[in-house]
Amino acid sequence: MAEKPIANRTIVAVFPAREDRTSLINIFSRSTWKLQFTGTLRETQTALGLFPGAVISGVRLSDGHSWTDLLREMQKMECPPPLIVGDRLADERLWAEVLNLGGYDFLAKPFNAKEVLHVVSTACRRTEHVREMARLRNQAMSAELHAVPAINTRTAAGE
Repeated sequence: MAEKPIANRTIVAVFPAREDRTSLINIFSRSTWKLQFTGTLRETQTALGLFPGAVISGVRLSDGHSWTDLLREMQKMECPPPLIVGDRLADERLWAEVLNLGGYDFLAKPFNAKEVLHVVSTACRRTEHVREMARLRNQAMSAELHAVPAINTRTAAGE
């Protein structure tokens, strides 16, 4: 059975450095993914309003904030997109920290195109699955709230 195509192909990329942006542009240039670049926490908060499929961020943002500040902001959302962190310092400690604090994955720089596309694809599929489950859960709860309880006419008539 073929996989359902990813509907939301927007990625927020939080990288102020030109080389990181150029690398991601090259990786995604022959795909249908849309990149929205930001550099600061505030810019990224605004971009999160687009409900991206995933967010890729460097360890440090240009305004002095870090990926952990971004993650805390994202965790306030009802259905936050997954956060993928990328950095040249690809040691086990940072990778474990990203995963343990709630990040989705870690990518080593310089970026490997195949790895980036795979991680972004799986992250976006996860986002769509989580959002669909939330939609179905909300739909079921709404249906329960609006359901009219059946009335036993014998009991109501005093029989």
